Amino acid sequence: MTTGALLFAFDSEIQYTKLAVECARRIKKHLGIPVTLVTDKPVDSDMFDSQVIVDRGKNTNRRYFHDRKETTTWYNFGRNAALDLSPYDRTLLVDTDYMVNSDSLAPLLDSSQPFLCHRHVRSIHQPLTRLQTFGTKNSHMWWATVVIFDRHSQFTQDVFDIWKMVEQNYAHYGTLFGFNTRQYRNDFAISIALLLANGNTHPHQCEIPWPMANVETDVEIDLVDNTWWIEYINDKRKKKICVKNHDLHVMCKSYLEKLYAVRS
Repeated sequence: MTTGALLFAFDSEIQYTKLAVECARRIKKHLGIPVTLVTDKPVDSDMFDSQVIVDRGKNTNRRYFHDRKETTTWYNFGRNAALDLSPYDRTLLVDTDYMVNSDSLAPLLDSSQPFLCHRHVRSIHQPLTRLQTFGTKNSHMWWATVVIFDRHSQFTQDVFDIWKMVEQNYAHYGTLFGFNTRQYRNDFAISIALLLANGNTHPHQCEIPWPMANVETDVEIDLVDNTWWIEYINDKRKKKICVKNHDLHVMCKSYLEKLYAVRS
């Protein structure tokens, strides 16, 4: 059985392909698996074992990023094609702003559970784990940031089929679940897909058994010798914490761009 990682990256004002190169480098270093890039133009990098060139489509989101202090284009449609595009039997699908800093995901790649993703999250500078909800029904939100799936599972096939259906009929599901459809969210779509594929009951068996660590946009970050330094304000005072050997979802993409520009 083949195992590998799949990254989607479409450049806009943010150079997601540059983030993808570093993301792939870290996956190879800590997990030792091949990486395939899905993009609309070939990327000159030996970090990718293969590249799948697709039409990124005309559908876009516009999103205000606090760290950039501007609204930028966000191409996040079509991630539900991962099952069709992945060349692997078992796939690690991750966002390019997810930094693999450990081998924590390795046991999950070796597990027999056909579909896994995060349900609980924790801000790296906050003490409590939280479960986010969405819509007027307060539905549990599952995160599409890190997804592990087995292509030969019927459950996986059902999830991806429903995920596609939700994207194609997003306004309908927004009305049904009571959420704003101005921006398309894969997190909402995968949450609905998991719920329906599991017979309208919470799919607890799909949860990665630890919270995803989020680095929010209201912090400043630096990277020194594979150690992340995160500075934030608490009680009007600046504080700094050190994070090493821990995977991070770094939501402040402009900081990543600056760090990687220095590295390159």
